[in-house]
Amino acid sequence: MAVLCSLKATLRAPLVRALPVLLLSSLAGADNDLAHRPVDFVQATEQYVVEEVMPHIPGAALAIIANGQIELLRGYGVRRVGENEPINRDTLFRLASVSKTIAGTAAGVAVNDRALQWQTPVSQFLPLDVKNPDYRDKITLQSLLSHTTGLMPQAYTNLIEANVPYQKVIGRLDEVAFICPPSTCYSYQNVAFSLVGDLLMAATGERYEDFTRRRLFQPLGMKTASFGWRAFTSNSNRATPHIKRRGRWAPVEPDRNYYNVAPAAGANASIADMALWVRAQLGQRPDVLPHEVLDQLHSPRVATSYRQAHYRAHPELRNIHYGLGWRVFDFGEHRQFVHHGGWVQGTRTEVLFNRELQLGLVFLSNSENRYAREVVYRFLELFTDYYRQVEAPILLQQARQAPP
Repeated sequence: MAVLCSLKATLRAPLVRALPVLLLSSLAGADNDLAHRPVDFVQATEQYVVEEVMPHIPGAALAIIANGQIELLRGYGVRRVGENEPINRDTLFRLASVSKTIAGTAAGVAVNDRALQWQTPVSQFLPLDVKNPDYRDKITLQSLLSHTTGLMPQAYTNLIEANVPYQKVIGRLDEVAFICPPSTCYSYQNVAFSLVGDLLMAATGERYEDFTRRRLFQPLGMKTASFGWRAFTSNSNRATPHIKRRGRWAPVEPDRNYYNVAPAAGANASIADMALWVRAQLGQRPDVLPHEVLDQLHSPRVATSYRQAHYRAHPELRNIHYGLGWRVFDFGEHRQFVHHGGWVQGTRTEVLFNRELQLGLVFLSNSENRYAREVVYRFLELFTDYYRQVEAPILLQQARQAPP
């Protein structure tokens, strides 16, 4: 039992990537030859992207963070099919629903400023009308960010896709049925989620976009991060969206529709920006994001199913929840991987990290494809294999040698 407790304590130490194989040999025996050395999971992830993903999509960008440091930051493929302009570290991508992670974090900053509280009713600042008057004052900032408003799933997403102005859509929330009382069930939203932006403006006096730029993008050095269709299309180094037509990738002009709900899906960023974003979420920038804020954002709030989270079943994946602007799950031996994906016309995005392990991944692509989520799974599998071959034996040996 003492060994087990010591091991658990040791596991909380930062991840030690690229440990000399000599250390492993000292545990496994002198006959441990090169053929049995574990594969570097960073290199293996990039190899997977290059060999198994890129032959099937126009372009992508990949960032991997290990030990809290950016170990890989690279673009692949082209910004637009039919042209030869390559994707690089500064190429601008639409983030789609990864934008929700920015909105949640901006709200966390406002809570830390005491401009808001997680349990602040939306109706305290905004003229909110809903179908069930008893629920009006029970929809809180936390309800919005955790998708627990109780409203029917994807309420009025169809109107956003039809390019109906956001303010007109919000004005019809009183027609939406509830499937449960607020804060009692998970129900993914885009329109209701975007009330976060209105709430922040009412509480701080700044437009959501301006507050986020001043408190997050600028201090973190996210130089190309922005909001909106105009900011995206005016950048010459942008990743043009692509869809499949007659079996081939075809470039399309970016729709304006989801840009109308900036907190839910209206942000843009480069892979260089997003690597800095993940480092901040790992706790590397407490001057901008205090650990207390991160603890709140990354804590599980409501359970979700595989289907609700758009995950495929995996034997190592369990305990799937939604936090505040982030999904949270356990994988293998490790708890609280934090993740979000995004999908709008012609774009797929993925962000994953684990604060305890100081580990992270960002994958941005300029096409609607089935490979983006598979990159996340493959990264998790490669890291888990590496951990079991290298990290776990060394940590176990250290625990056994520790004084009782």
